[in-house]
Order: sequence, then C-alpha cells, then structure tokens
Amino acid sequence: MSRKVANTSVDPTLPKTPVTINGTTYDLCLDLGALAEAEAALIAEGHSEVNLLMALPAQTLSSTRIIFAAALRKFHPEIGFEQAKSLLTFAALYDVALKLQSAWAVATPEAEQPDPPQPVE
Repeated sequence: MSRKVANTSVDPTLPKTPVTINGTTYDLCLDLGALAEAEAALIAEGHSEVNLLMALPAQTLSSTRIIFAAALRKFHPEIGFEQAKSLLTFAALYDVALKLQSAWAVATPEAEQPDPPQPVE
C-alpha cells in the first residue's frame, strides 16, 4: 500500500532519513530506484550536471548539493532543483552531508553472508 505525498504516490517502505534545515524537516531517500527517477527527471528538466553515479562516491560541496536535491525529490517533489540547492547554507551543510551518508547506509545495507560450508563428518 502506498500513501499520497505532495500529489504523488510514495511507497511507505522506502528508506527515509529526516534532516532539519531552518526548523523544517525534510525526508531524504537514497533508494536506488528513487535516485534513478530523480536523476532522469532532473536531466529532463535541463540539469545536465546531474550525474549521480559520479556524485555519490566522491562527496564534495558540489556533489552534496546535487545528491541532496535528488534525495529530496521522492518525498518532496514540490521542491525544485535550484530551490533544493539554495537550502544548503553553510549552517546546514555539514548536517546535511552527514545525513546523506546516513541515508546512503540505510539504503545500501550490507548483504548478509551465507553461512560458510561446514565440514562433513
């Protein structure tokens, strides 16, 4: 079952990482499908600088802004790319950067390793 969020249908099982900026809480989603949708939509809107495959492994000031804008999109589609980037002031930057790392960890849990084979007696 999904729920309505800002006129879009959002899967309630998606990983959500809250971050508060200037007293407003935003939910970040770094689910692979959600990021792929966000990237495609942002590129379609003309933001050719959006390349999450390059941005995700190397967190820089520039990539943090891009990842943040993409991570917001699933739960806050009403916030455009430029508006999302403008939310990242120096006061919010480090908290957002840490929350992005946290959201990535939640979205990409380590795979469970199978039990090693046991010797036959």
